Amino acid sequence: MFKKIISLSLILFSASAAADGLLRTTNLKKYCAQDGVHRQTIIYLDQGIIARKDPNWYKDILNKTKFLPGERIQVVTIKSGGSTVEQAWDSCYPSYTKEKYQQLKKEEGFGSMFTGGVDENMKNDVKSFTKWFKQALAHPLQDTKHETPPSYASGNFPDKKLVEALYYDAKRMDLENGISRVIIFSDMMEKSDLLDQQKFEPAKRAEAVAKRFPMFLNHASIYVYGINYTNQDTALNEKMQRFWEQYLLTSGAHLEQYGTQLVLPRDNKVFDAHSYSGKLTQSDGKKLATSMRLAYSDKGELVHSWVTISDHYLPISGTLNCSGQNCTVLASIEASTFDGFEKKDVLKLSGSMKALSGSIGARDDSVIDEQGKIYRFDVEYAKDKNLSL
Repeated sequence: MFKKIISLSLILFSASAAADGLLRTTNLKKYCAQDGVHRQTIIYLDQGIIARKDPNWYKDILNKTKFLPGERIQVVTIKSGGSTVEQAWDSCYPSYTKEKYQQLKKEEGFGSMFTGGVDENMKNDVKSFTKWFKQALAHPLQDTKHETPPSYASGNFPDKKLVEALYYDAKRMDLENGISRVIIFSDMMEKSDLLDQQKFEPAKRAEAVAKRFPMFLNHASIYVYGINYTNQDTALNEKMQRFWEQYLLTSGAHLEQYGTQLVLPRDNKVFDAHSYSGKLTQSDGKKLATSMRLAYSDKGELVHSWVTISDHYLPISGTLNCSGQNCTVLASIEASTFDGFEKKDVLKLSGSMKALSGSIGARDDSVIDEQGKIYRFDVEYAKDKNLSL
């Protein structure tokens, strides 16, 4: 069944679309930029590991990836060898938020009997979206060199410049399109003058690469699958994972998942998001600039949330609870580029959604600084006018 779908996708992928790398989907743009939708999804497909007779990677995306109403979706092919990308598709998911849907239903008049109402048009647009989405995923098959999945032994991997590919395409993750959820299908086997696979120390190499290719990915959440796809070198894969974790974190992105199969959070509901600016007071009284993004579901679960201190990035997870105007945030640091903080340190805040204050630091009171004080620092935040983090 799958082979028929792929074949059909390749037939439907017109010559003109293949020439400019962009499918014609302007009729779905009416769903874009809906109020209250703060996410975009970018799907990168590594052509270097994609084979014509392999349905597994394709099924993973089709079966596991869900979209928000009006969410912008971009499908991008990383060309064989890396360093260059080609956009296959740019569209928005054909669905409306509850508020937008209710508004359109109220405005629906007698003419909808002839032109189709909101529900009928949306149903037809979902069918078109599904067809075009499959075509976009088939885009890397046009020029792939593989009939079956490639298999490489250690020291025999082909050249691949994934760092450069992401570096030159970083603007795609600008906040103007929403907070980025990035899905990457790749074995992530960087092989270039940046990294010697036979001998490298992940953290040091990541630091050196970040100096040569400094980028800012606007606190994207990144989900990688395809690891072990082309090889069984466990030790090398683990080193590569540590390299990518550090390099991406230094670049303002959190590697949420890194494995063979695609794993995405089950909660796929619209969330709210705000950014804050503030100050952290050190034990000597000196102040550091800090900022924060709070993105949260209707149940108060933090998603895509971050704290930055100076030029250091700390993704956080936890909860936001409000009773009237009184709110509390209890969050844990998931990773850190700042030597002063580490995973599982705690952020505790209280106040209103306009102004929050509290502390950040050690979870345990027994952790103290050089002066014998509990290792925590006062922080205060004021809500920004627009989402800027």
